[in-house]
Amino acid sequence: MAKRWNLVLPVAAAILVALSVGCAGGGDSSSTEDYKASVVDARDRVDSALAGITQAESEQDFLDRLDQAGAIAKDAADELDDTKPPSEFADETTRLTRHLRELAASLEGTADQARDLGFDQFLAGASGLNFDSWDKVNAVFADLRRQGVEVEPLARH
Repeated sequence: MAKRWNLVLPVAAAILVALSVGCAGGGDSSSTEDYKASVVDARDRVDSALAGITQAESEQDFLDRLDQAGAIAKDAADELDDTKPPSEFADETTRLTRHLRELAASLEGTADQARDLGFDQFLAGASGLNFDSWDKVNAVFADLRRQGVEVEPLARH
């Protein structure tokens, strides 16, 4: 009988541990509050980087700030992609990370294009910069606001 308990106790303990881990939070998904904070942080970092572009003091500074804003948008997307959102936000997170990466590529591509063409030729007749991905990011933020995430849209700078 003692031999039987030597086998049963470790198996029972393993089952209890497995059950407690399985019931403890759904497998590494972020809490809703942590997720909301991550989205707001990503938005704030990207918005601040976009605002910084308008503070450029030279052509080179402008191009560097475009590159920097692109890198920040990509980092924000990567960090959101590394989190496992609560299931009710999974689709929005997928869309948001995709559109933030598109925005990053657009910002960096714009800087590259300006370098290739020359700053004067690139900006000739331009009244400002506009990116479709900026609109798409804001559309996801609007969807998240409808679900209770208090996140502001990216501002126009």
